[in-house]
Amino acid sequence: MTRRQPLPRTARPSGSELAAIPLFAALGPRERAAAARRFVVRRFAKGTVIANEGDRLDLFNVILAGRIQWFWRDDAGHRLNLAAEGPGGHFADVTLGGEPILLSVAALEDVRVASIPIDELRKLLLRHPELAVELLLQVIGRLRRLLRTTRTLTMDDVYARVVKLLLARAVQADGKLVAELSHAEIGRRVGASREMVGRLLRDLGRGGYIAARRGRVTILRKPPPRW
Repeated sequence: MTRRQPLPRTARPSGSELAAIPLFAALGPRERAAAARRFVVRRFAKGTVIANEGDRLDLFNVILAGRIQWFWRDDAGHRLNLAAEGPGGHFADVTLGGEPILLSVAALEDVRVASIPIDELRKLLLRHPELAVELLLQVIGRLRRLLRTTRTLTMDDVYARVVKLLLARAVQADGKLVAELSHAEIGRRVGASREMVGRLLRDLGRGGYIAARRGRVTILRKPPPRW
């Protein structure tokens, strides 16, 4: 995936757009309208790497439409996908103190964000303490989700991570539990090679637990927690 420049800037967000964002729910209509004048709307095409780990960002971005993907990539180019964020999410609050971002960010879809310079955001938070409290609570919530993900990656073996992912993503379809995941996507999400994922799925298939075909895994019966 190559890094590309954002599409040209457009107008500022409206107060009504910010009203739909949980972060700004505590502000009144006039306060939201005033806050909106501090933001500009930017667009990123699907597939764009918006920020790389180690970048120092000078903008705080609130997602208005589309989804982004947090991920890590090692020196060999292997990529591990972490959480995704949709409308109402934001990045990169971890750079508010001037520190570099710790995760990379890519656009899963065409994305519209409302961006504000970090210095302007600090002023906004000082003017509206209720906004600062809500941002703090949201950052804590994200930290808890990331810690759960990290615990799974460090404490479980690859088999356990694959099974947890399949069960978490499976939905009812024609009376069966089905997870729409390719081998490559499973590998990115659990931190394993596509080949290793393929071997595990073949073993589960031979055991009668799943049926896998072209990015679709049907769970026939619940796999054991350990293989």
